[in-house]
Amino acid sequence: MEHRRFTRIPFDVEARLYDPQSQKTWDSELIDISLKGLKLARPHEWKETGHSHFEVTLILARHDVEIKIQAMLKHHDEAVLGFQTIHIDVDSASHLHRLLELNLGDSKLLDREYTELISPHLP
Repeated sequence: MEHRRFTRIPFDVEARLYDPQSQKTWDSELIDISLKGLKLARPHEWKETGHSHFEVTLILARHDVEIKIQAMLKHHDEAVLGFQTIHIDVDSASHLHRLLELNLGDSKLLDREYTELISPHLP
């Protein structure tokens, strides 16, 4: 059985997926998110581009707040696109931290996950 180091939070918000190589944009919905990645509903019109780097924008709070994430497509099937977070700016990271904190209900668990995320992994 796979053991996850980062807790996934089911969350239903509007998402925009952008492929900077082809300059295509798709509307989608967030399925779940963690500090390390996210899953989106596969847009009906999405076709595999052969590119792996995308920009994902999550639109929160009646379009007042956006979380922008640079992500790598790690897997996909007919219904889901799975991404690993590559980069997130400070403002977006702050919004994501707050979102996870509110939904986890355990700030100590979130702090441990942040430490795991930023700590170098020793062999």
